[in-house]
Amino acid sequence: MKKSILYFIALLTSFCCYSQNTTKIIDSLKLELTKPTNDKLKAKIFGDLTWYYSSISTDSALVYGKKALKLAHKLKDSSFLSQTISDNGVVYYLKGDYTTSEKLFRESLKIRTFQKDSAGMASLNFKLGNIFYKKTLLDTSMVYYLKALDFYEKKNVEVVANSLKSNIGAIYMSLKNYSKALEYFNSNIAFFEKNNQHEFLGNALVNKASVYLFLKDTTKAIYNLKKGIEASEKVNAFPTLGSAYNNLGTIYNDKKEFQQAKKYILKSIQIREKTNLKTELESSKLTLAGIYNQLGEFKKSKPILLDNLKVFKKEGITDKLLLVYLQLIPIYAYESKADSVSYYTNLYVKTQETMAQENMQNITSELETRYQTEKKEKEILSQRANLAEKELHINHKNTQIIGLGVLAAVLAILGYLLFNQQKLKNAQLQKENELKVALTKIETQNRLHEQRLRISRDLHDNIGAQLTFIISSIENLQFGFKISNKKLNNKLQDISAFAKDTIYELRDTIWAMNKNSITLEDLQVRISNFIEKANISSNSAKFNFNIDKALSKDLEFASVKGMNIYRIIQEAVNNAIKYSEASTINIDIKTKNEYIEFSIYDDGKGFDKDSIAYGNGLNNMKKRSNDMNAKFNLESDINSGTKVSLIV
Repeated sequence: MKKSILYFIALLTSFCCYSQNTTKIIDSLKLELTKPTNDKLKAKIFGDLTWYYSSISTDSALVYGKKALKLAHKLKDSSFLSQTISDNGVVYYLKGDYTTSEKLFRESLKIRTFQKDSAGMASLNFKLGNIFYKKTLLDTSMVYYLKALDFYEKKNVEVVANSLKSNIGAIYMSLKNYSKALEYFNSNIAFFEKNNQHEFLGNALVNKASVYLFLKDTTKAIYNLKKGIEASEKVNAFPTLGSAYNNLGTIYNDKKEFQQAKKYILKSIQIREKTNLKTELESSKLTLAGIYNQLGEFKKSKPILLDNLKVFKKEGITDKLLLVYLQLIPIYAYESKADSVSYYTNLYVKTQETMAQENMQNITSELETRYQTEKKEKEILSQRANLAEKELHINHKNTQIIGLGVLAAVLAILGYLLFNQQKLKNAQLQKENELKVALTKIETQNRLHEQRLRISRDLHDNIGAQLTFIISSIENLQFGFKISNKKLNNKLQDISAFAKDTIYELRDTIWAMNKNSITLEDLQVRISNFIEKANISSNSAKFNFNIDKALSKDLEFASVKGMNIYRIIQEAVNNAIKYSEASTINIDIKTKNEYIEFSIYDDGKGFDKDSIAYGNGLNNMKKRSNDMNAKFNLESDINSGTKVSLIV
């Protein structure tokens, strides 16, 4: 089964409602704008138009979203501003621009955190979890989902809590823990059926069908997909309907029932055109192109795939690009364009190598296509030889001289054809060997990645659970026994705080382990999160974080090197908070000739470098910098602040 093509999770977003009344609501809101209104009411109407347009036209939604944002800044209403930023983030999410969407959600979350708005924070954590799921950063996605789930369970908001559990089940499915995924989905389905939550029910049934597809039980998969369609049609949940029909089409495609497959895929395309979700629409069109390829209708599939290529390149959706490359190879092989076949084959292998957290794509279809092409060429060659022999036989009867001439010509042609065939076969074998080498390399990388995932899961499930148990045990001791000994009580609190810090560091380590490389953007996000926590714990110091605009966010470090940089920055900031008594702490990242300089400096009381003994923190920073051949420098004077710099 082609899991990479077949697999599509209708991950719940709960962002937009699709109803037949949406257009009427939009018209009534526009009518309100024609009447005299104040800025506050106009801003609310713009915000509502952003929300309702997101279900039918993301471009129109952005027009009104920007207007709402402009008025929100003018009104200086932080709650409305946060909501407007979040609504714009939803629109970018629906457009498939996850980078901009994440940036807006974080901006909104910062405001909600300052306001101590727990409900708003939970909603944004939910949305950020969806972003990271789309980026296949499953560990980060799980963290945000669990943050949101904790709030909704405490507040007894059962519908949203169950929708979150559905997403967590989807993560377990991605990690191939199918029994755990089914446990979550079955629980969701029972709840949503009982409470007539048809949109959520349809989504959970489609997710459950995906589990059965992985388990190769197509009968149960089809049954759950059709039940999901039945539930989703009751509330016009177009995103789920589009996914369900797409998956049905893919199942029938794998069963070689191509006409049935085409019917369902065309239905999926028709539905997804209504939702204006371009990325998902192109995904269905990609599946349709695959069906045309299976039917040998290459002229129909080629223009679809070339359109797919533009969209997926623009949106940066690498896994879909791999499928496009894979589908284009047999088309160009059919057209006998060897250079194009070689180009897309190399592009496929190169792209595959960069995907640290993606499963290995199934490229055996290319070899099968090549085999079939070679087989057809041999059949054509055999037919030509038979025709030549018949022609020779007829000419031989007419005249011996003509017969000898024809025989000589035929022998020359056959020799030339055989020579060309052998040459082509040798080239074909060389390409196949190159592909096998590339496939072996990919398999090795995939096994290494799976081993990393197993280790990170063991760290999370075993050590993380043990640390959590220690924290829980200490808290039980404190609350269960009224400890009057102040020193003992303080000691228990220190142990608990240390265990919590260790959990945070463990999560950072797991994050690094799950990556082959760490980009500057990854570091920026991680440092920003750390600064937010530091800002909460230290009310006396103000933090400034600046990155040189000349630096590319795509700049990559090896995972160990990236983690060492992050740890040095983390240790330097912690030292500044603990000892400097500073009012301002600055973290700067800038270019310096051919190097990058990371600097952490404060305006605190400073110290005499020559008169102090280096503790574990400073020694660890030095050791980490030596390990990556970086230059580490510490500058400080009494009453002049302290500066730690790392040049990489």
